[in-house]
Amino acid sequence: MNNMSQYYNTDDKNGSFSSTTTAGSSNNASFCSNTTSSLEEDIIFIDKTLTPIIYVLGFPGNILSFIIWIRPRMRHSSGVYLAALALVDCIFLCLHALYELEKLWEVKTIDLPVMCESFTVIFLTFQYLAPLLVLAFTVERYISICHPFKREKYCTTKRAEMVSVCLALVSLAICAIQGYFWRYGEDGCGVREEALNGGNRSLWNIWSWTTELLIFLVVPLSVLIFNVLVIREAQRLSKYEQTQLHGRSQKTSATTIMLLAVSFYLIFTTLPVTIVYVSVLNFEAGLPCMNQDEDRTWKKYYVYQLVRTVIEEIGITHFALNFYIYLITGKMFRKEFKSMIMKILGKSLPEKVRTEYTTLRASFRSSVKKDMTTRITTNGKVENYTKEHNRGSETSL
Repeated sequence: MNNMSQYYNTDDKNGSFSSTTTAGSSNNASFCSNTTSSLEEDIIFIDKTLTPIIYVLGFPGNILSFIIWIRPRMRHSSGVYLAALALVDCIFLCLHALYELEKLWEVKTIDLPVMCESFTVIFLTFQYLAPLLVLAFTVERYISICHPFKREKYCTTKRAEMVSVCLALVSLAICAIQGYFWRYGEDGCGVREEALNGGNRSLWNIWSWTTELLIFLVVPLSVLIFNVLVIREAQRLSKYEQTQLHGRSQKTSATTIMLLAVSFYLIFTTLPVTIVYVSVLNFEAGLPCMNQDEDRTWKKYYVYQLVRTVIEEIGITHFALNFYIYLITGKMFRKEFKSMIMKILGKSLPEKVRTEYTTLRASFRSSVKKDMTTRITTNGKVENYTKEHNRGSETSL
């Protein structure tokens, strides 16, 4: 087993914290000259380049998402889950930045007393909590669409808050044992020997494999199943009950599309990481002091590490890009975001400019209202129209 979590690499043999991208290769290089692979530099370059870009997109996006989802008009049951998800994603990126500083930039952030034992517990708690929250609002959407008569009971703001807190406690309970696994000793931060006894059947190995497959395989597959059921029911309603549910279905459809996009993106980014995580046993490092660019085993190992690095970088994006998914698929979210930005810009403008803008806007609305007329058509319908001379003088605000 190569790591104890999908984004938290450890040494293959003894579970000690590694500050290099490919554990084991740097140790061999210190005894043998000219044996390192040229792919190792590519792996480090990819990691050092893509991760900061993810942070640049993720931190402001998650902060804005959280602010918008806690606004009064957005604080419905799904909004509670999405606000919690934005907060969790932001905290995870902060913790991931500490890990990257230790692993790639050799800045002492984790390999320290107390921090060694506590970091893994906190890091994995938030990493596991994000998929669980996605599962929670996916189940809620399933209830809302497929069992509408139970919506009033199960799809409430108070229940969403309770479920979010319970999921946080469950995630913490799953990860609490990591405080026992990890300890700071003479050799630095690493997994204690008692937990490693038994090799592949050790307590650490069994617990890590079980929790990883549960969170990053079973949960995404469950999300996929509920999404399929939601889509099928939505299609059925669209075909057979469009007339009866016309007013309500449009609102439900808009929210459903946004939540489906978020949950499908989780599946798209998580399952490939799980696949490469499970495949690690098929790609072992080669013998020491071999030319790693020519030795077949080493070449296979480094190609795997390169592919894995790219897939893991893509996997991390589900902690960073939800804000942009909301903007693309969520009409109400876009409207609320625009309202918030305009309010901020309005406060930052000089008083004179704000007064002129308000006067112009009020004048425009008044002129449009005066020029609107109403006439009864021959079939009895009421139709509003604007005079042609007013159309020519409209100003886009």
